[in-house]
Amino acid sequence: MSEWEYKKIALSELPRGRDDVDVLNDAGDKGWELVAILANHVAYLKREVEDTDRSEPGGEDLVPTAAGKPNGSRAVKDPARTSDVKAKYRDAKTSETWSGRGRMPNWLKKKQDTGEDIEDYLV
Repeated sequence: MSEWEYKKIALSELPRGRDDVDVLNDAGDKGWELVAILANHVAYLKREVEDTDRSEPGGEDLVPTAAGKPNGSRAVKDPARTSDVKAKYRDAKTSETWSGRGRMPNWLKKKQDTGEDIEDYLV
């Protein structure tokens, strides 16, 4: 089974003088395949992981963001792996949960919009 490595490039955060098409072409030359470009100008790319040692100098060829930091690509080792993040909010009636990370789920947002205190749903 193939393992895939993923990365994203924030096209709107590229330094001046860097054309987004050139950045994507450079990534394609390094084996990256474009998966999608979303409306928020983020390009998602993937490539098959090779059997090389990623700790070797030059093993990481990430496109830097405007701040000069790598864009956070990583190899996905086990797609069935689940996160160990515990639920922070729980609805006792439906057993729906939310860890408090990312976008607030619709079930909790609706409760907040109706005037309920979401602190009542803390685990």
